[in-house]
Amino acid sequence: MAEFVRHRIPFAGRRSVTAPATCAQRHLWNLMQRQLPDASFYDVCYWVALPGHGTAQDLLDVCGELVVRHESLRTAFHRDADGSLVQHVVDAAEFEAEVWTLAPHEDPDGVRRAWERRMRHTPFDPARAPLIRFMVTVVDGVPVLAAFCVSHLSVDLTSVRLLADELTRLLDARAAGRPLPPAAPARQPVEQAQLEQSPRGRALQARSRTYWQRQLDRAPATLFPDRGGPAAPVRYSAGMSSRAVALAVPVLARRWRVSTSVVLLTVVARLLGRRAGSPSCTLRLLTANRSDPDVRGTVANLHTEVPVTIALDGDRAEDVARRALAACTAAYANGLYDPDDIARLIADARGPGVPVDLSYCFNDIREEQPLPDTADGDGAVSGESPRAAMADTVVAPDEFEEGETFFVVVDDEVPGWIRVVLNADHRALTPSEVHAFLHDIERLLVEYVEDAGGEHGPAAAVGGAGRGAATES
Repeated sequence: MAEFVRHRIPFAGRRSVTAPATCAQRHLWNLMQRQLPDASFYDVCYWVALPGHGTAQDLLDVCGELVVRHESLRTAFHRDADGSLVQHVVDAAEFEAEVWTLAPHEDPDGVRRAWERRMRHTPFDPARAPLIRFMVTVVDGVPVLAAFCVSHLSVDLTSVRLLADELTRLLDARAAGRPLPPAAPARQPVEQAQLEQSPRGRALQARSRTYWQRQLDRAPATLFPDRGGPAAPVRYSAGMSSRAVALAVPVLARRWRVSTSVVLLTVVARLLGRRAGSPSCTLRLLTANRSDPDVRGTVANLHTEVPVTIALDGDRAEDVARRALAACTAAYANGLYDPDDIARLIADARGPGVPVDLSYCFNDIREEQPLPDTADGDGAVSGESPRAAMADTVVAPDEFEEGETFFVVVDDEVPGWIRVVLNADHRALTPSEVHAFLHDIERLLVEYVEDAGGEHGPAAAVGGAGRGAATES
């Protein structure tokens, strides 16, 4: 039977320093305060399969090295006497790690999932660093899987991917007796806060404020008019796993000369706009703010959300997609902003007591790869028809949770498939309408692939809530 030992492992960092919190840290702090008492909603679990060499002690040493290298992992947060949020990097403390010893017939993934469920109900105290915990499973004396749970105050999705890659590289070196590869040069959160308060940083925030004001002036008041129902929000999530979507999006990306993410965003926006009878659609895009080379390797929370308004007029989806690409480029250039100032802008956008509704989010978390070269110019990479692949599509309830009216997440963890998860408030979409919306995403993509001419037919077919196209389970 699997057994574990919990370790408290001391570390010694390179400096102790206190500084104002960054814009991204304040943004997440505000979200966490709204979620209280369940602040662990914003804790992130991530895992990595290990190459099967080294020892548990090697792995623990590597975890300690990660905590020392990345100041965000040993940063605590509190409000100062003026009520402002500050970050405090500690130079010495302890982190927690569990080492699980398994028999050869036991399942490391099952142990990891049980650990993650326990972490979900073990919130961090943001005033006590470090805001990260580790676990490792060991079979026949060799670590085979490692996982960590970390506060979103400390990291974003790019960061956890960087941590997983670095953990593997460090373990390889430790197990082989080689010197550890040096940390990549990267701006730390304390220096990020200094930049934000510099003249350059304030100019960027002023530009972003102007951008937000323009978006708020253009945004539809709502995409889901109130149609009654429970006063308190009740949300439902479903996920669609589709080979058809995975086949269709690269074809359309090449045909329309946009990214595959913009293809998916275009389809979601057209569906939302048609449901609302609106000539435009405003969604919030989640961005990691890493266009600056100095932060591309930074392990920290740089996450913010930026609105993008997409004009939907015209029959050709390609035209909408090209406008969406330009709009997204402008949005991502305005990702640095004061979250408290923007919250006031949103509240005042439509006058007292009638804020504009920006509770619609699109988050493509794939690590997008360049489109493969093809013999033809249309992007077809398989002889298989996307329509035929629709027979394999599965739509089923999902555990994904968010606090928005409408939240779409796109992932591709299973090669050859794209998974689209939709979480929606019942007052906007009922569970059956959530399922139908996911099917409409797939069907519209397939119809666009098939209709290489004018796309008038597919556009007219959008938006039938309650229609299904595949077996659900």
